[in-house]
Amino acid sequence: MKKFDISDHIYRLLQDEPYFAALSRQINKREDKSIPTAGIRYNKDTKSYEMFYNSDFIEQFDDPQQKFVLMHEMYHASFGHCTYRKWKGVDHKLSNLAMDLAINSLSHMRDIAIEEACMPGKGPFKFIPHYEQAAEWYLKQIQKDKEENPDKYKEMDSFDDHSDFGGAGEDIDREIASEQLKEAIAKAVRECEEVNENSGRAKGWGSVSNQIKKEIKSSCGVDFKLDPKKVLASFIKASINADKKSSVTKRNRRLPGKKFGRRSLRRANVAISIDQSGSVSDELLSKVFDWLGEFAKFVSFTVVPFDHTVFEEKIYVWKKGEKRKRERVLYGGTDFNAPTRWVNEQKFDGHIIVTDMLAPKPVRSNCQRMWITDKWGSQSTYFQPTGERVLVLD
Repeated sequence: MKKFDISDHIYRLLQDEPYFAALSRQINKREDKSIPTAGIRYNKDTKSYEMFYNSDFIEQFDDPQQKFVLMHEMYHASFGHCTYRKWKGVDHKLSNLAMDLAINSLSHMRDIAIEEACMPGKGPFKFIPHYEQAAEWYLKQIQKDKEENPDKYKEMDSFDDHSDFGGAGEDIDREIASEQLKEAIAKAVRECEEVNENSGRAKGWGSVSNQIKKEIKSSCGVDFKLDPKKVLASFIKASINADKKSSVTKRNRRLPGKKFGRRSLRRANVAISIDQSGSVSDELLSKVFDWLGEFAKFVSFTVVPFDHTVFEEKIYVWKKGEKRKRERVLYGGTDFNAPTRWVNEQKFDGHIIVTDMLAPKPVRSNCQRMWITDKWGSQSTYFQPTGERVLVLD
């Protein structure tokens, strides 16, 4: 059997499942042999939701079943299953089973489902006669059955890994990651429905039904705004580096003399690169400088103006409490490599790039990197930062 290549399989999805292909491109995939199957989980290191998979598990299936596993995980993300616990006070195993039944019983999923998948009318769920019901409906059926057969559900669980589902409000990092996942779903929706100027047609959703389209659109609707100050506080906290300085401390009188010690001053050295290329509007720059004025109330930072190069003569430190006026100093094309390399050389702890996102993906950053853009820039098709935070200003 051909070794499983997740990139190759994404290409297969692209041919007949535009929605899942679009969403998959925006979600990082990571092989992990420590889990037996696959799942969507929150990665504390990258502070984002990622798809984890064990290639040994997926390799045992033929193409249709491999496709089922990938689509199953993307459905969990699309329905909001992995970013919040759907029902408070309910055994999470029952929640997992209900969510899986709702996904696996969809008409285009049933025929390609793997044998291990929970399915209405089969195995332990023979008592459930209906397909394509909401997860809440399946939960009620399972709860009723458990009351009559309590031992039946002691060892039963879903085939995939749901261990990190839930808890969107547990901390600001997870909250940010949840909103980023919603944005990824929204972008996939827009990509499917946007009309191509040449063909006059949209890509469409592939096998996704109209009812499911409505549910996915509902799940990715951004229902609250992230507080930029909380986002920045979280970013700065993650960027903090220990500045160690030598200091002299006295010994106890019983131990005459002196010894050299080490004292740590914890502070974040943050650079903010501002894209001043011709494509960036004056309106966005005005928003940025207003926002930086708020930012400067509680931290100092280095401002790095750039377009296709860094304008080193205009780099300055915006000190805490200072007020500055908006200034445009460049009008060229955009190249994110220029500020990234400059910041890498200066060894900053954190790097924030303010831009309209209209340039290709840059080289790797040696420090924590975050992006700030507006709504128009957030819809850019050049690239989507993976594992990096994106803050969209109103």
